[in-house]
Amino acid sequence: MELLRKISVDKEKNRENGSIKKNLFAKGRIRPASFHKDEWLFIEDIRTRENIAYHVQYLEFCICLYDEYEIYLTAESLLCKNMMATIAVIIEGALFDLVNQAGDKANFSFNEKRDFLSRIDIAFDMKMIDYNMKNAFHDLRKLRNRIHLSGAEEREYSAYGVEEVNKYIEILDRFRKGNIY
Repeated sequence: MELLRKISVDKEKNRENGSIKKNLFAKGRIRPASFHKDEWLFIEDIRTRENIAYHVQYLEFCICLYDEYEIYLTAESLLCKNMMATIAVIIEGALFDLVNQAGDKANFSFNEKRDFLSRIDIAFDMKMIDYNMKNAFHDLRKLRNRIHLSGAEEREYSAYGVEEVNKYIEILDRFRKGNIY
């Protein structure tokens, strides 16, 4: 298997080591992280908001990759799995911050309940998310936990699809829009 080739600022060195790369997408096709950071202003912790923005930008990159290139079979399924895992990471980070905000306002600490499962249930109990979103988040959490191949119940090459990814992209968007004050 080939190793990744990192490009250098020195264009001559890139030519010498064969690291000349072409642009994958037109400039501006992937929005900057700062754009996404501004869409998540309800997240108070700046580091969490920035990290969410980086993951949203990466998700946007994956969507563009899928939409503009012919990807099929194993690569398609695993790209879909990766996108859903990325969505789970975004939601987990946002829930962590939102639950902490609510705890701080109520003079109560949720620090001992740091896992995704607990955060989903706490957010539901606090009426931050509705029953359907709670169930969708739990399903997504279970899907994200399938990163462990030793427990795989199905063959990865066909386990994940576009319809499922689109469902979770819509859920992520509804979640974000529902939290913009």
